[in-house]
Amino acid sequence: MRSRRAILATAAVLCGLLTSCTGGDGSDKPSVADPDPSRSTVAPPPQEPLTAPEVDAGYEEILSEGPHRGAQQFGTIELPKGESWIKVNCISRAKAVDLELSLEGIGGFSLGCSGVEVEKNANQMNLNAARKLHFTVVTEESVRWYVSIQVPKR
Repeated sequence: MRSRRAILATAAVLCGLLTSCTGGDGSDKPSVADPDPSRSTVAPPPQEPLTAPEVDAGYEEILSEGPHRGAQQFGTIELPKGESWIKVNCISRAKAVDLELSLEGIGGFSLGCSGVEVEKNANQMNLNAARKLHFTVVTEESVRWYVSIQVPKR
């Protein structure tokens, strides 16, 4: 008789444990808190891979850097007299963000880096004489980028 009571007591305890794991509606699904309504349930569009800028035919790179994130300083580079190209490929981790390039003594420019697709920019310079310049990139840490400075082959 005692063993029968022990079995019934064990069965009652197990039933209590099993029913406590069901959802409030009696289903076998555990109850889940409501999701945060401020969070988006829509996945962002896929981002294309970030690659280095292409080197144009008849040109050579005198500076090729990347991939980098955020701000970066590159000491002194020497640009020859004549035509040069600064190419930048960049993408932001989320929202659109500006990236600023500075060539000390000449100036600089700003470009936008999208949070959806890789932005590919090319800026031409024509120098009257060869120059040694300090080159800097300034942007947020969320931006990944490559830079290429190209000059005609000699």
